[in-house]
Amino acid sequence: MNNIIEPVRHGLIMAVIALICGALWAAYMATHHEQLHSAFEAQVAQLEQGHKQVNTMNMDNMMMGDTADHKHNSTDAGESHHTATTHLTDTQHSHSGSLPQDAMQRLLRGHIHFMGLGVLVAVLLLATAFTSLKTCWKKLLGWTFGLGALAYPPAWIIMGFRTVEMGPQAAEASIIWLFGPAIALLLASMGALLAILLIESLGIQNKTLLLPFFQKSSKP
Repeated sequence: MNNIIEPVRHGLIMAVIALICGALWAAYMATHHEQLHSAFEAQVAQLEQGHKQVNTMNMDNMMMGDTADHKHNSTDAGESHHTATTHLTDTQHSHSGSLPQDAMQRLLRGHIHFMGLGVLVAVLLLATAFTSLKTCWKKLLGWTFGLGALAYPPAWIIMGFRTVEMGPQAAEASIIWLFGPAIALLLASMGALLAILLIESLGIQNKTLLLPFFQKSSKP
């Protein structure tokens, strides 16, 4: 049994690490739920306060007689007003209608994906281990499956912490550099495993074209 799982052992280790991270993150959220939610609400209140201050500054500037100062202050205030308005507008496009609630949901999805991908990757790697694929390719799938399982869930957590500060859409865009490669690794790995299983089901792994990938079977 040890010889069979040896090529994918590193991937299984990463899957178990994902499960441990998921359990620890769930424990953290359970014990700090109120603090996290309160912190997000405080960020929203700060944004709204800044929005009100900018509006007040704009009204004051309109009543000032100094044209040069008015133009300078209007430019700075306009930029601040745009930033604050963007955050408030993003709230209307959120799933729950509340930025703090959106942030908490994204943090929770980090836990869900840690646990789900940890189990899924462990099962798929065990399936990989029992195929006739050559050892080098099994090791490669161990890395791609494992890294995908470890990279995807933290992207949700980082996005959750950025949701209130940046807005839902901007927070999602800011973390695409991690989402993209993680999803690509997982989809490519699952696609490769599906192809392997289909090839073995059809019994064509001994074809000359496929010999670089599969161990040659003694069966005719």
